[in-house]
Amino acid sequence: MVPAQKRSVLLVGTAGKRFQTDDLEKQGDRWTVRAVPSSSDALTHLQEEPADLVVLCAGDPGIRDLLSVFSLPTPPSLVILREGAPPLIINAVKRASGDEIPEILSEAMDDRDHQRLLGEQERQLSTLLGSLPGMAYRCKNTPTHTMEFVSQGCLPLLGYPAEDLIGDRRVAYGDLIHPDDREGFWEAIQDAIDERRQFTLRYRVRTADGRTRWVREQGRGVVGEDGTLEVLEGFITDITPEAELRDEIERRGIIQTAILDNIPDLAWLKDGEGHYIAVNQAFEHASGFSRSEVVGRTDLEIWPRYLAERYMNEDREAMRSGCRQALVEPFVRVDGLETWVETVKTPIRNRSGNVTGTAGIARDITERRAMEEALRKSEERYRLFLLNFQGIAFRTGPDLLPLFLYGDVLGITGYTPDQLLRQKEIWEEVIYPADREGFLGTLEKTTRTGTAGAVDLRIIGKDGRVRWLHASVQRVADDSGHGVQGALFDITDRKDAEEQIRYLARFPQEDPGPVMRIGRDGIVAYANEASKPLLEEWGTSVGELLPPVWRSVVRGAVADGRSRTRDVSVRGAEYQLVCVPIPEGGYVNLYGVEITDRRAMEVAVWEANRKLNLLNSIIRHDILNQITVLQGYIALTLQKGEGGEYLKRITDATERIRRQVEFTRDYHELGVKGPVWQSPGREMDRAWRSLSPVGITLHSTVDPDLQVFADPLFWRVLYNLVDNTVRHAAGATEIRFSAASAGEEMHLIYEDNGPGIPAGQKESLFKEVTGQKKGLGMFLSREILSLTGLLIHEEGEPGQGARFVITVPEGGFRRRPDDA
Repeated sequence: MVPAQKRSVLLVGTAGKRFQTDDLEKQGDRWTVRAVPSSSDALTHLQEEPADLVVLCAGDPGIRDLLSVFSLPTPPSLVILREGAPPLIINAVKRASGDEIPEILSEAMDDRDHQRLLGEQERQLSTLLGSLPGMAYRCKNTPTHTMEFVSQGCLPLLGYPAEDLIGDRRVAYGDLIHPDDREGFWEAIQDAIDERRQFTLRYRVRTADGRTRWVREQGRGVVGEDGTLEVLEGFITDITPEAELRDEIERRGIIQTAILDNIPDLAWLKDGEGHYIAVNQAFEHASGFSRSEVVGRTDLEIWPRYLAERYMNEDREAMRSGCRQALVEPFVRVDGLETWVETVKTPIRNRSGNVTGTAGIARDITERRAMEEALRKSEERYRLFLLNFQGIAFRTGPDLLPLFLYGDVLGITGYTPDQLLRQKEIWEEVIYPADREGFLGTLEKTTRTGTAGAVDLRIIGKDGRVRWLHASVQRVADDSGHGVQGALFDITDRKDAEEQIRYLARFPQEDPGPVMRIGRDGIVAYANEASKPLLEEWGTSVGELLPPVWRSVVRGAVADGRSRTRDVSVRGAEYQLVCVPIPEGGYVNLYGVEITDRRAMEVAVWEANRKLNLLNSIIRHDILNQITVLQGYIALTLQKGEGGEYLKRITDATERIRRQVEFTRDYHELGVKGPVWQSPGREMDRAWRSLSPVGITLHSTVDPDLQVFADPLFWRVLYNLVDNTVRHAAGATEIRFSAASAGEEMHLIYEDNGPGIPAGQKESLFKEVTGQKKGLGMFLSREILSLTGLLIHEEGEPGQGARFVITVPEGGFRRRPDDA
C-alpha cells in the first residue's frame, strides 16, 4: 500500500488560536502545520515554502492581500472562518461547519486536487475552443443576446475581445446583427425554443472595423431541472467566403439564365440517360411545358414519338463519338406548327474526361430555309430568264468590250454570242456609226463615276436592218478592274410608235372643229385653234376654269365614266360638243362638230313634217266626219230592217276604217321628235293612269332614277302592253314591272298572271297584220323601240301569264344625273 502524501497547512493570525494544533498533530502522518501572525507574513512564507491550504479568520486584516496567492506558480486553497456561518472554502466543492476543521482541511485538500483537474480540463477545453474557427458562447434569451461566456474565437470573428461582449460590457451582441436580419433572427430562436429543438441560423453581423460578415449560428436552449429555460448555448462560425461563393454562384446562375432565356434559340442539358437536366425559356414556349415539368423527362415524354426517337439516337451518337454534332432536322412546336431547326449537340464530360450527358441548342431556320429555297428558285428563274431574255444581257471588262452575252442575241443582231465575243470588230461594226461615240461615252462615264447610265442607240443587224436599242448600264468590279454590266432592249417598235404619236399629235391642231382637254377640276389643259371662238364665248382660256355649267358636265362624266353631249351656239354657228371621260387619266376630252347645216336641215324637215301632220290632221278630220255620216245612215237603214247581210259587212268595214284613222292620230308624231332620256318607271305610271283598269293591280319595282334613251312615244309601248292585258288576258289580276341587269345590257320585264300566249302566236304578235280582233299596237311598239336600238320579245310560258322583255343595249340606259 502506497502511503498517503502529507499536505501542508498555513494558519494565519487568529486562525492559529481557533484550531487545536494537537488535533492536527495527531494526524501528523497527513498534515504539516505552520502558523504565522499576519497576512504579510503568510505571503512571505508562501513565496519561500508553498502550502496546500491557507486558513484565516474573516475578521483578520489583509484578507484581500491574500487573494494574490492565486498568482503563485502553485497557488493554495483558502479557508476563511466566519462567525455564525460555515467557513468559506475558496475552490472547495463542499462547505463544512466550524467544528469539523480536520474534515474541512481534508476536503479542502481534496478540493484543491479536484480544482487542479478541472483547471487542466478547462485549459484543454479553452485550447480546443481557441483552435476552432468560430466562437462558442453562452447567453441569455434576450433580443440583445447578452453573453455570459464567450470563447477566444470572438476576437478573430468580430474584432472584439471576449470581455467586451460578456455582460454587454462594451457592446451587445444583438446590436452587431444586421438590422434587416434581427427580426427573423429573434423569431427563429423563439420558434426553436418553443419546439424544444436545435436552431441553425444564417445572418449578417457588423465587425469592430465596420465590415459585414455572414455567420452561421448553431445552438439550443438549456433547460433547468424545473423545466424553465436558463440560457442559450451554441457556436457561431464565419461563413462569409461560403456566402460570397454562394452569392457569386447564384449571380452567375442568374446571368446564365438571363442570357439563355433571352436568346431566341432553344437550349437544354441532358444526362447520360437522356433525361433533361435544365432548359431555357424558349424551350418552355416551344414545348408547352414549364422547366419543372421538363426536368427529369425524356424526349419520348415531350415530343411526338417519331421525332423523339430521332433526337435520342442523335444524343447517343454524340456521346458515342465524343464529337459535336451539327444537324438540320424537323421540329414540331406545341401549337402543331411544323418548322425546321439547326441543332448543335455537344457531349458533356466530367473531370475524368468521361462523357456524362449532352448539351444542345436549336435555332429555328424555317424562315432561312424558305429564303434559301426562294433564293434557289430565284437563281433558277434568273438562269431561265437569261436563257429566255427578250433583250441582251451583257458584261464588259475594263476595255469596254463584252465578256459575255445572254438573251436573244441572234434574234436582235443576227449574230451568235460567240461571233460577237470572238470577233471584236463585229461588235464595233454592229453599233450604228453615228451612235457609237455616245454609247461608248456612256459606258466610260459609268465606269469612271460609278453612276448608272442609259442611252438609246441604233444597231445594224446582219441583215442590214437598222434597229433601235435602249441600253441600261451600271458599274461592276472584278479582279481585273472596273467594267460595266447592263441590258439592251429592242425598242424599234416603240420608236416607230413614238414617231406615229408625234405624227398623230398634229391631228388636233389640224382638226377643223374644237378639241379640248379638261381636267377633273374644270381647268382647260389644252385647246386647239378651232376652240378659240368657243373659249372666248365662255370667257375663259387655256389654264383657266370652264363656266360652272360645263364644270358640272365634266364632273359628272368623270364620276360615272359616261359621255355627255350638248349643243351650243357660237357667233351664229351651231356646234354639238361631246364630253368623253378618260377615267385612267382623270380628265375629259371635249370634241366639237359644227352642225349648223345639219340643224338647218333638221328645222326644214321638222317644218315639212309639221305641215304634213297638219294636212293629215285635216284629211283625217274630214274622213272621220264622213265616216260618222255613213255610220248614221247605216244605223237608220238597220232600224227600218233593210240592207240584209251585206249591210252588216259594210258596218264592220266602216268601223275598221274608223279605228285605223284614229290610230294614225295616236301615232302621227312617230319619229318626228328626237329620242330623249326618260324613266321607264314614271312612263309605266303614266300609261297605267291613262287606262285605269278595274280589278288589276300594278306592282312596279323599277328605280325611278333609271333612264332609257328612246322615242318620246315610248310610253305608248307600255300603254299597249297594259291594254293587251286588259283586252286579252282573261282573269288577270296583277301586272308586274321590273328591271334587271344582263351583262352589259338592261332588261325591262313586263309580266301578268293571265292565261299567257300560245307558243305559236308569240312572234306573230309583232307582225303588221295580226287578225280581225287585233290592231297594229304591238307592231308599232316594236318599231318605236327599234328607233333607238331597243328590242322586245315575249318569253312567257302558256298558262303561266305573259312575259314581255324589252332589251336595252349598252349606252342606252343610265342613272339620272344630278343635273338632269
